[in-house]
Amino acid sequence: MRASIREAFLLSWPITLSLLLHAGYRVNDQYWVKDLGPSAQAAMGLTSFLLILNFAFISLLSTGALARVAKSAGGGNWNQLRQSFSTSCYSGLVWFGVIAVIGWFATPLLVQASGGSGEPAALAEDYLSTIYLVLPMIGFKPLVDSVFFGLGNTVVPMFLSGLSVALNAILNPIMIYGWWGMPAMGIEGAAWSTGISRAVSALIGIVVLLRYFDLAGSLREHPTWIELKKICRIGGPVAFSHTTYAICFTMILKTSVAPLGSTVQAGLAVGFNGIESLSYCGLMGPAMASASLVGRRLGAKDFEGARRGAYACLGMSVGFATMTSVVFLTAGRFLSDVYTDDLVILTEAVLYLHIVAYSQVITAADSTLQQIMAGAGRTVHMAILNICGYVSRVPLAFWMSATLGMGAAGIWWALNIANYLKLGAIFVLFRRMNIFSPTQTGTAQH
Repeated sequence: MRASIREAFLLSWPITLSLLLHAGYRVNDQYWVKDLGPSAQAAMGLTSFLLILNFAFISLLSTGALARVAKSAGGGNWNQLRQSFSTSCYSGLVWFGVIAVIGWFATPLLVQASGGSGEPAALAEDYLSTIYLVLPMIGFKPLVDSVFFGLGNTVVPMFLSGLSVALNAILNPIMIYGWWGMPAMGIEGAAWSTGISRAVSALIGIVVLLRYFDLAGSLREHPTWIELKKICRIGGPVAFSHTTYAICFTMILKTSVAPLGSTVQAGLAVGFNGIESLSYCGLMGPAMASASLVGRRLGAKDFEGARRGAYACLGMSVGFATMTSVVFLTAGRFLSDVYTDDLVILTEAVLYLHIVAYSQVITAADSTLQQIMAGAGRTVHMAILNICGYVSRVPLAFWMSATLGMGAAGIWWALNIANYLKLGAIFVLFRRMNIFSPTQTGTAQH
């Protein structure tokens, strides 16, 4: 078991740091737009879950690629691995372009659906429409990371993420406020900065894979429909689940958050974008490591190794989430004060953190169990349970906020309650799947 814990740790910490660096995009944007005023802060809150919607579409390829690459690497099938890599990359060129075009035209409707109005909505449209212009550049970074994770290498993506976020931090003030002779682009500059920095990182990652990971010549391989179907069969349910999450939270913004005003929207932006997104990375690092570890171990028919590694990752994720809960409860005001000088917004952000502190451990356990199932290619039933849990949030949030008169606190407690119920269902499903049994090898990735 000690060896499994060591392997889980060596995989987890670079992923955790990579995710923290990825969250740095949101943190950078949230920090640098604060001098544009409260409306800009609220605009970032309006777009938060629309950006998650974009990630849901990206995860169609990245989730499937991780599982397929991990299985091929574990079984030593490098021809299959090269085919998976080639198909993922060429499909990404088309898929990310389609998302960008549709999203750009749909931006006004998406912002309106999030409950935006007035100046916050106008700024949100400026930011989001630019995000769609650069989305093909944004999409390749998580796809390239997934290939590295599938190969069992989590260090290279960490360094690439560090480079990308550092570049983003440099470009943000330059492009937002027009430093060093650049034209001031306002909130649109934050989006351009994100696209450029991620494109640089993704391009370097592809070059590293081709030159140093025995994938030279992979991009001369023709993508195949058979491989694309296998990738989408694994990634499709996860992408649909993420899409439902984003749509349902957007509905919550429209029906429950918007009636409470822009200060609650801005408080959510500070609490979610600026702070909880960082803690989420910490618990997701071990969770994502479990997907890589389980995929490769099952590919090598090492079922006991897969089980030990998975549970080691679960323990690490839950342990980190426990510490996060304590920090949210004791230092929520200190953390929120970094992002705003507005006392009302600060109060709303602290309220959000104090309530979601009670679901961090639940989220850690839920996320790790789901990543274990994704690594095994078993995503369909998991996605169905996720969708049911996300949909239940919408009426529950409205009932507790408006009908019971609990306001913003009712919304955040509704999210907690839905998370508790969903974890119970996911745990039952996980036990029934019996993933680590040699008799249960007919998974989607096999």
